[in-house]
Amino acid sequence: MPDAATSASTDPDVDLLDAPCRTLAEAADAVGEAARYASGLALGARLPAAALTRGGSARRGWRTLLRTLTDPAGLGWAPRGRGVARAGRLAGILTSRESLAISIAVCGLRARIRAASAGRPELLDDPGAAAVLRAVEAGLLAEAVRLFRTIMRDQGAEHAFSLLAPSFADILAWKALTDANPFNDHAGWQVATGRAETAEPLLGLGAAFWALCDRGQGLPERRPTGSAPARRPARRRVTGRPLRPAPRPPDGGLRGHATVLRTHAARLSGAAASAPYWHGPDAVVLRAEVTNLATRCETAADGLALAAAQLQGRLKDQ
Repeated sequence: MPDAATSASTDPDVDLLDAPCRTLAEAADAVGEAARYASGLALGARLPAAALTRGGSARRGWRTLLRTLTDPAGLGWAPRGRGVARAGRLAGILTSRESLAISIAVCGLRARIRAASAGRPELLDDPGAAAVLRAVEAGLLAEAVRLFRTIMRDQGAEHAFSLLAPSFADILAWKALTDANPFNDHAGWQVATGRAETAEPLLGLGAAFWALCDRGQGLPERRPTGSAPARRPARRRVTGRPLRPAPRPPDGGLRGHATVLRTHAARLSGAAASAPYWHGPDAVVLRAEVTNLATRCETAADGLALAAAQLQGRLKDQ
């Protein structure tokens, strides 16, 4: 059998690894936008006022939206936006309430780190990089960050970032989205989904974060001064970042977002079917996790569609 065929049968297919990452990133973005729209409606001024003064279907639709925004089987704790929605989101962060958008984004980041390591098997030859990747595989985020800082301290920042870029950008984004600090979420969201988020005006995190987490090919290699063993050719880098932000709902309103969420639920189910191509013992876990996220997207879509039906004719563009 030709060597090329033998190699193709044993190496992970990078394209197959990349597709689920991209699907997760785009789904996270779509869920976040649906949560933002529903939050603006349910926690704004017009709908609560109509619900409290008129009652009837307006009140039922409002209650349905509030349940949808806080349903652990759907959107989780999903308030997003300004005013009351922003206060609700901060309350969720402080009480460690789960958000479906964040869960999908974090799943995508973890999958992207796995994909990047599959595309660069030489990382496992470096003890420090291998330790970081093992911590990521086990879901030990704090340990992964600690190990990376150890590499920086012992071998220098240049070596650390050239070794693990772009994976450490994903690790930092994962940390930003799951820690108790609400002010770095925008940076983590940019890395996870490719969609820009407005930073708090006085924090100055945007440029600093991108300078730290540049997702390029890493620092240029220094010209060797003596003989050195030949390095294996670099595999194509897997990022999983969407080529462009996910499209806005074509119909607008709650119905449009419900339609988009159902589309992404189907895409996530397809991504779960591709999980066996992820080599390693965590393939079954990944498939189950993505399948659960798809089910939650369907549940959230059902809630938005029901609220839209209950609000029919009560508010414009529902």
